[in-house]
Amino acid sequence: MGVNEFAAKAVRVIGKRGSKKLIRKGVKAEALPRPMPTVIKGDSYVCGYAKRVVMPEDIHAKKYWVAGHGMGNVMEKVHDDITVSAMWIGADDNGGYIHISADIIGLTNFELNIVRANLKDLMEESKCAGVFVSCTHTHAGFDTVGYWGQLYKLQSGKDAEYMDLLLKSLEEVAREAYKNRKAGKLYIGTVSVPEAQFCKREPDAMHDVLTRIRFVPADGSKEMWFLNYAAHPNTLGGDNKECSADYPYWLRKTITDEKAIDVLYGVGAIGAVDPGDFCEDKPERTRIEGETLGKAALGIDNDKEMPVEITVLQQKYYSPVDNGLLALMASIKACSSQRYPCEKGDLGLALLTEMVYIKLGTQQILMLPGEPFPEVVYGGAAPAELSATGKGTDINPTPLVDIVGDKELLVFCVTNDMTGYCVTPNDFILHKTQAYIEQGRDVFDRRHYHETNSLGYLTNETIAENVADIMKRVK
Repeated sequence: MGVNEFAAKAVRVIGKRGSKKLIRKGVKAEALPRPMPTVIKGDSYVCGYAKRVVMPEDIHAKKYWVAGHGMGNVMEKVHDDITVSAMWIGADDNGGYIHISADIIGLTNFELNIVRANLKDLMEESKCAGVFVSCTHTHAGFDTVGYWGQLYKLQSGKDAEYMDLLLKSLEEVAREAYKNRKAGKLYIGTVSVPEAQFCKREPDAMHDVLTRIRFVPADGSKEMWFLNYAAHPNTLGGDNKECSADYPYWLRKTITDEKAIDVLYGVGAIGAVDPGDFCEDKPERTRIEGETLGKAALGIDNDKEMPVEITVLQQKYYSPVDNGLLALMASIKACSSQRYPCEKGDLGLALLTEMVYIKLGTQQILMLPGEPFPEVVYGGAAPAELSATGKGTDINPTPLVDIVGDKELLVFCVTNDMTGYCVTPNDFILHKTQAYIEQGRDVFDRRHYHETNSLGYLTNETIAENVADIMKRVK
């Protein structure tokens, strides 16, 4: 038995023991509330913006780990600062919600809930329906999850002082965005930007739409744009040792160099979707990606004014965990988690996470944890003769756009939690003897890396079931 095969069996055993330990402690996965949606109406949209640079003062004197590629990669230089930006989106003084964009690889729901608890007074005062954090998922920022330290030494990649700074900054921008609110009009526009995407794994089901949520204040002050596109901010590559927001930095810079606009950014369904294959030079490719998207955003000419109505429904749910390695990382506290016993799946474990449904005017939005593949959201999974498993799309859950009943559904992913990839069942392949440790290969000899960083086979089914349940209450 090789080392990896032994490790795969060991983490599976440890995961199962973890479930039994929770049961012995009396931990139960209690039934979760199924809230009805909050509906906010008014005569005018009211929005506010705030931004913070989130860089440690000892960046050059202390060891920080770069997140997103291999473990143990030490940050050596700074190309551009990591920032967090918030937007309050409300209607008159009747309530609203706070949507934050953070230049980080991800943030666990456990740590987000710390921020929410600290904002309890603001949420009550403002009639806030929720505080939501979309991570740009830069692969050149600080490890804010814990996966990218030195796990062979049982050392998390998170730095406690930096995490305190980050969580405090998230709280501050939320408060300031609400304080800075002003009345105006809200528009949504889109443009197709196919050249800014590259599919690294079949099937090629990418969604190439750049969406712009645009707030225009009535007093003529700065506009606020919240942009969304599906491409991994991993352009600088695994050898990079510079701190950077990756292409979102260049995207925002391209826009703000031309116009005085406050810009936020969030990613869509980015599973196996890389930025455009513009050139071999990685820093140059990063710049071109950002500039391409920035210019596309500036050129959007099909804005639709949104009626003043906001619907918000935040839903907690349990997602089964089959990935023994991720379960191990949680058990040694390399990353924060909320684990419960579960009757589904291989390990008998589940992660407590969440999703959010929003209707902004006429635009339907889903905020999802982790990194779903485009076919999970929009369809287009491979037929049986081309699929990794040899099985057809009939074993896959219904695509989310069909569950919602909206082909123009907007998704913000890596939002409110970091749960890894979500792969359709008919394309889900594990290594036969080294599951979740080594990449599997299918009958076409295509590598299946993404499954090793997923919660497991049941993730797609679980998301689809919960979206369907939400839509029953929304409609």
